[in-house]
Amino acid sequence: MPGTKLLGGHYTIEGFLNSGGFGITYLARDNLDRRVVIKECFPNALCRRSTSLVRARSRKHHNDFRGFVESFIAEARSLARLVHPNIVGVHQVFEDNDTAYMAIDFIDGRDLHDIMNSTDQAFTPDQIVVMLKKMLSAVEFIHQSGILHRDISPDNILVDKTGNPILIDFGAASEQVVRATRVLTGRRVIKEGYSPQEFYLTGAEQSPASDLYSLAATFHHLISGQAPPESQRRLARVAEGAPDPYEPLAGRFEGYPPGFLEAIDKAARVMPRDRIQSAADWLDWLRIAEEGGELPERLTAQAAARPGSGRTQPAPGPAAAGSASPWIRFGAGGALVAAGIIAVWWILP
Repeated sequence: MPGTKLLGGHYTIEGFLNSGGFGITYLARDNLDRRVVIKECFPNALCRRSTSLVRARSRKHHNDFRGFVESFIAEARSLARLVHPNIVGVHQVFEDNDTAYMAIDFIDGRDLHDIMNSTDQAFTPDQIVVMLKKMLSAVEFIHQSGILHRDISPDNILVDKTGNPILIDFGAASEQVVRATRVLTGRRVIKEGYSPQEFYLTGAEQSPASDLYSLAATFHHLISGQAPPESQRRLARVAEGAPDPYEPLAGRFEGYPPGFLEAIDKAARVMPRDRIQSAADWLDWLRIAEEGGELPERLTAQAAARPGSGRTQPAPGPAAAGSASPWIRFGAGGALVAAGIIAVWWILP
């Protein structure tokens, strides 16, 4: 509510910005009269508001809610260490009203979703190339810090008044432990057209390549004017032996450096193993292609495909011996169960 004070008057709420399944975001000012964004931990499946206080919905939800708040605080502290020109800054995390809050940079700009909705050609090819490289730098930085964003989409990339893109909203982020492909549970955000197929399936492995799919889908939309087909539909078609309905960017648009559109198409492959596996590899691809060099095998493996087929050449080694990928077999059943579900889940540990 406008005028609400937080942290003993250090912050004053000015207005509501948006809300999701895990939190509510407000515009506020600090006690030095600077604009900031405040994100409140508010998993609405687990809690409710009683006057200004945030309470568990019932006694049985209490432990889950407190666990969520503790996770929010821990992840906010991790995010505060992400100092990068293309990542929104987290200044402070604190507890108040029996929940937790983050104080975040206020970015004077618009998100890509709003920009694309307001014009047919928002950016030139040169601007898009620069923007993607900056986003890859940001994504590489968060992955090196052991964090997956898991909600990269046009509405979570702000473009400020200088044209600088900034990645925001780490509400679905999770820290990775031990290895890049840890099986993750917890908070998931599913966005049709931008979420890779593994986000739909409980217990499916998620990796840096999952974030890269979402980034590729975002820039596919920016370049072509529409997001790729929903990934579960793509998965089901491939599992049936039909062509992948994804329409490659390569060969359809002019003005981009060599290899630029091909890299987006590869990062947007429906099968995780067929994608570019790291932001650093994607940046290497762009650099080598622009210099006219030959791409190393680690970048081109499985890249050969019949146009529109959605089928890749088998990977070298034992994985190529089988007649079908285990991802296809696992994914086909998942597609039948999860197709058409676009929602936010909270999965209790």
